[in-house]
Amino acid sequence: MKTLFTLCLLAAATTAGAAFAQTAADTATGSDCITLSNDKQLVRKNADRSILLRNGGDHYIVHLATSCSSATISRKLEFATPGQEGQLCGARASRLNTDQQSCDVTRLEPISAKQFASRAR
Repeated sequence: MKTLFTLCLLAAATTAGAAFAQTAADTATGSDCITLSNDKQLVRKNADRSILLRNGGDHYIVHLATSCSSATISRKLEFATPGQEGQLCGARASRLNTDQQSCDVTRLEPISAKQFASRAR
């Protein structure tokens, strides 16, 4: 009986570990979405391939699929996710629209406020 109980616990722990690993993998690939806040800040530094985003109290590097050269000088920077108004998603579900280009978002990388401040300088 003790052996059966131990095996059940081991199976449950393995299943939980696999679920956690899948969640971490989804986050790493940028397939998750975030709700965009009215309190957000976009930083264009090195905007050719990524944009820094402060969304409320959260901070991200928004990685772009290809060079988005107009993002460095464009007056307009807006995220659009078809069918998901107010959301920003990775895995090419969202786009960064500028005055001249529309660029696919590949991944949202969460970073700390300290990293955000350092990269924004």
